[in-house]
Amino acid sequence: MRRSALAALLILALAAPALASDLANDLGGAFVATPADTGESDQPVDEVDMLTADATIGYIGSGVPILNPVGCTEWNLVSLNQLVFEPVVDLDENMKPVPMLANNWEKRNQYWRFNLREGIQFHNGLDLTAYDVVQSWKALKAAGEDNPYYSRLERIKAMEATDILTLTVEAKDASYLTLYAMNFPVIQYATLQDEMPRGTGPYWYVQADTDGIVRLEANPLWWKQAPLLHSILLRPYAEPADAVEAIQTNQISMLSTKSPKAALCRKLADLTSRDYSTLTYEMLVPNAGGRSLLKDVRVRKAVMYAIDRSLLASNAYLDMAVSSEVPIPPVSWLYESQSAIYYYSPERALQLMNEVGWRDMNGDGRLNRVNGVRLMEPSLTIWTYNESTNSIRENAANMIADYLRAIGFNVTVSVRSKETVRRGIRERACDLALIGVNLSEVPDISAMFRTGGSMNFSRYTSTEMDTLFDRVAATGDATALKQLYTTIQMRVVEQLPILGLLFRTGTVLSSHSVSGLTCTRCYDAFDGFEFIQ
Repeated sequence: MRRSALAALLILALAAPALASDLANDLGGAFVATPADTGESDQPVDEVDMLTADATIGYIGSGVPILNPVGCTEWNLVSLNQLVFEPVVDLDENMKPVPMLANNWEKRNQYWRFNLREGIQFHNGLDLTAYDVVQSWKALKAAGEDNPYYSRLERIKAMEATDILTLTVEAKDASYLTLYAMNFPVIQYATLQDEMPRGTGPYWYVQADTDGIVRLEANPLWWKQAPLLHSILLRPYAEPADAVEAIQTNQISMLSTKSPKAALCRKLADLTSRDYSTLTYEMLVPNAGGRSLLKDVRVRKAVMYAIDRSLLASNAYLDMAVSSEVPIPPVSWLYESQSAIYYYSPERALQLMNEVGWRDMNGDGRLNRVNGVRLMEPSLTIWTYNESTNSIRENAANMIADYLRAIGFNVTVSVRSKETVRRGIRERACDLALIGVNLSEVPDISAMFRTGGSMNFSRYTSTEMDTLFDRVAATGDATALKQLYTTIQMRVVEQLPILGLLFRTGTVLSSHSVSGLTCTRCYDAFDGFEFIQ
């Protein structure tokens, strides 16, 4: 592919040591880097083939695609952007931070110094600098809460280019979790306003048409091994069902989807697949206040023992889910496998209910307890809501209700709007609410379990848990963080402020081999695509 002459190399004016900021000085920094004018960015000049490519990937989008990460909010496009842009810090197959554009880093309290790799070039031929990282961070953060990277970028208080390849970051706390905040797309600063800005990734954007079809081609300047597939077409679909049908009829060759309609496609002989955990966590929120049965932790434990989560995942969630009793994905390095303590055991569930005083007193299979001269039954109401395209959560609620009826509960399921269910949780109008929450790639679960946390739906209060999260915020060591998360997860399953069920999963469907895909995850479904054939 012919390209115009490379743009002039970025000239950095290095300020005198005396002018270095306090932020840089805290880590011993001496320089503050600022850019000179780079001129116009390089653009491909060949006639573009928008009909054929080595691979055609379907994506769900509406209207003309927004490819610039600053404005991109479409889930599929956010994932595909990982082929074009690279972060300072990446996540490995265990979702643990590893170097990417950074060669290494060092830390002192809440200050971090990242040393960028030498010799990395953007798609327009300009060298990667720390200034590009700073400007990318500022632009993504300025885009506001709709930007998918906003919440992690909020963990960073300040960022400076203290040398051409040295980046100094002041975090809001001293936590190791700051490294997750450095996982955002780095854009060549002069192209930040472009419709197709320049990154350092294995592919670059060549053209996008008004129908939403986008062409990418292999980046000849990439700092790693040359991609095996040279060209990619991205083809849009309005609905997940349309994209699933397209791969079944060979209109596209690859698709990443969370749609349950893809469940059967994974079994087709002419397709390969690779599943990955999403960040959608399914859980039951108990009413643990007032006169609710679930105020007693033994009843909450009985509910957990009564549910076969493996069958729930395969039947109600169509095998597109993985069991987890805590809101940490089982693939994560922070997941504690010993937290999986509630195996399916109706017998154990009944034993716990007996301890609370509930027994089958008249042989009808229902639990009873004497209240004065009356026999009472343990009654529960389960509220839930459906997604716009399926009734999976309703099916799951009915399946859970059947499990509870089998051990003697009287259970009623009510399907309502999402807002009604939210209000019902706040007002404690139901005993259990089956909901899904979308978590962040930053494994900060404090909002779910801290006193007064924004996602603490059951109004759980624990001084010990609050202290544990204080220690998380002050811990910069990975080993110590892992130990804290083990303790937190064990407290969650012992005290059950939530009744955790499972993580939803997605899948990459392909007519190509998917053996090259490595660190596949929700927001980076095509990681390793450059190495597939």
